[in-house]
Amino acid sequence: MQELLKSISSMIVDYADGEFGKLDENHVLRWVNQFQEEDRQVVLEETNRLLKRTYITKESFEKFISNLIVSEKFSSSDQSEFWSQISLCDIQINGNSQKELNSLVKNNVVEQFGFEPKVNTISQHYIYLDDFVFSGNRIVSDLRRWITGNAPQKCHVSVVLMGWYQGGIWYVQNKLKEIAKQNNKDISFKYWSFEELRLENRLKYKNNSNVFWPEESVMEIPEVVRYIDAQDRTPTFRDATLEKNKVFSKTRRSQYELAMVKAGLQILGYCQDPNKVVKPLGYHRFDGFGFGSTVFSFRNCPNNNPLAFWWGDPTYSTAHPFGKWYPLMQRKTYG
Repeated sequence: MQELLKSISSMIVDYADGEFGKLDENHVLRWVNQFQEEDRQVVLEETNRLLKRTYITKESFEKFISNLIVSEKFSSSDQSEFWSQISLCDIQINGNSQKELNSLVKNNVVEQFGFEPKVNTISQHYIYLDDFVFSGNRIVSDLRRWITGNAPQKCHVSVVLMGWYQGGIWYVQNKLKEIAKQNNKDISFKYWSFEELRLENRLKYKNNSNVFWPEESVMEIPEVVRYIDAQDRTPTFRDATLEKNKVFSKTRRSQYELAMVKAGLQILGYCQDPNKVVKPLGYHRFDGFGFGSTVFSFRNCPNNNPLAFWWGDPTYSTAHPFGKWYPLMQRKTYG
């Protein structure tokens, strides 16, 4: 166990630039000890595995941007000319991810070419940056306002992301085309990301999905049955498979998912009247256990991730719901 505590701690050491204190081995131990004893080893093993695969470090974040700046595939053979003509979009309402990414791009362009790229100015080519697509709602909301408002009659938009869930990017691609058409604007879109951070969450591929997606055996737990019975519909369950998975191990996935569901229901039990989008496996507007994201970032832990990862604030009294669970990666209000 000690090696796992050490490994997890070493990966999240830069989380939120130390805003939430020293995330050492004792921190990880305090977190995992909240799970049922029979689940603790599996939770550590699988969390360690997840973080190695889907934790976006500050270094990878910065490397992604610096490689983008000098990529002829992304820009052109005359990169200086390309970056002098584009305009960065700074249109995100909630969160700081776009501002931080834009700042990295601007600093890199200055270093490479000696000038700052334009932001929110008239152009034929715009770049919309964000870190990750989950449901896709935020990108659609941001770009809907822009398309109906300030976007020119004709242009191209490069949507640049660290990664995406396939269900979310499918929604984004189709919705943005529709919005542009509804507003009689000739806007083309192209989408860029790390290939290894294109993760599966579509129903058709549920058995080998890269999100927490429990098997039907989870319904053997009485509190799970009560939770699902209170919803309008029974969720679709994942079938066990021996196929190799990008983020989960074949042998430990089922127990890991069950442990996260049980912990999430425990957390929800602390709330008198939780918002309907708050679910054991992360925020989601549909019935079921939650979005179940497996992506983490040095900037913030997404609320689409299981509650057990991020719920809680140690500064609160234990009389408050936030004081009843100790988070591995405490969330900021927006990310």
